[in-house]
Amino acid sequence: MIKNNILKSIVFALAAGFVMVSCSDDDIDGPDTVTLLKNDWKITNITTPKVGQPATDSTIFKPCMSDDIIQFGSTGFDFKDGATTCDSSIFHYAKGSWAYKPSGDSILLAAMAPAVSYTSWKILLLNDSVLQVRYTDSINPANKINKTISFKH
Repeated sequence: MIKNNILKSIVFALAAGFVMVSCSDDDIDGPDTVTLLKNDWKITNITTPKVGQPATDSTIFKPCMSDDIIQFGSTGFDFKDGATTCDSSIFHYAKGSWAYKPSGDSILLAAMAPAVSYTSWKILLLNDSVLQVRYTDSINPANKINKTISFKH
């Protein structure tokens, strides 16, 4: 188990290093993805496919989330509750490292607390004011749920 966690950490660190080295600053058409991501993003909605109607979404966004943000910075990511807090069942991690994976247009998150965990968010939409991602929440492997999270800044 410990070897597996160490191996995952090494693989993630190598992948993150490769992604950071392979990024180029010569994009003249506009800001690159990493530059766009390095912001404070306020959560505006969280949805899952509706039971029995997978083409329709159900919101699981709670009013207490309306002032929550995620900060993507040079040293990692940090979820921050606003003045109103609610349970932490939506995100089972709060801080860690992140990297952008161009080949899958994904954000890779590695959290160290409360336990080592890794997840990948597929970027659906990203511009200078909106970020929308989709990921599979697999905290319970028997009940995997696809979630779509919308952010603004």
